[in-house]
Amino acid sequence: MGKPSMPETPVTADVAEILSAPEKASVRSLFRRGRESADEVEVRVGLPPMRTLAATDGPTARSRVADLGGNPPVWLLIGPNYSGKTTFARWAAERMLAAKRSALLAALDPLNRTLTDFFEGVEQPASADPSLTPGWLRALVEHLMRERLPAIADMGGGDTSLARLIADLPALAQTMEEAGIAPVASYFLGPRVDDLSSLATFEASGFRPRSTVLILNTARVDAGLDPGEAFAAIQRHSVFRAAVSRGAIMVEMPRLDPPELALEVERKRLGFGAARDGEGGLGPLDRAGVRAWMDRMERAFAPVDSWLP
Repeated sequence: MGKPSMPETPVTADVAEILSAPEKASVRSLFRRGRESADEVEVRVGLPPMRTLAATDGPTARSRVADLGGNPPVWLLIGPNYSGKTTFARWAAERMLAAKRSALLAALDPLNRTLTDFFEGVEQPASADPSLTPGWLRALVEHLMRERLPAIADMGGGDTSLARLIADLPALAQTMEEAGIAPVASYFLGPRVDDLSSLATFEASGFRPRSTVLILNTARVDAGLDPGEAFAAIQRHSVFRAAVSRGAIMVEMPRLDPPELALEVERKRLGFGAARDGEGGLGPLDRAGVRAWMDRMERAFAPVDSWLP
């Protein structure tokens, strides 16, 4: 007994045209994630500004890095937790010591003062009570201005001491510059738009040092994602563009790969130079990885080399 025949379905002219069209070759993405478009509504970040912050606000954009005029730099490392502030401080301090230079190192995070585990003589508040940090920071800035000292100050993630000092003294940057030291506002940013909050708040409050660095920490980008795409929303944001327009320098801080190597170096409290040279039992590949990262750091921060202590 044969199979019953299926009734034929009439084929319309439109369907026939589609069926007869040659199939176009294409590469299909297994997981397609919608890209952010330039016309998306911008997310508001930071505290409500005292006035509108326009892209042309502040001094005109400069085509070169601001000249510190021989004044000692004071790096204020600003950013959320795990944004790369302490990693940068360790690298910059090691680089400084290797060149036989000196600067005051300060760790202000009430809960995490890892910098003190890597260097002797790091200045820090005597108490972990966050309510005492603003007064200590004010005394530190007074000391730096009086003695005209270079410094690297590792601010705490979410720390409010600098915000309170700026609120009390909106002309803080100008006051420091007039005292003969050069504040370097360094904002450490991951790919989250909310990481721009401190930049938005401080700039709107009037804290706009001539030397400002916007540091995109590629270590905060998930493995497998393109850093350019990950930071697209950050770089497109009006707060970021306003800072660049007035002369802020953008730097891409490289990742120390693989992540377990970065964790091992930190866990063993190794200096980067010591890890590169084989201390701590690191193998040849790990030593080469640290060396390559240090070389990339030099290239990344070359535009602001004259600002480093």
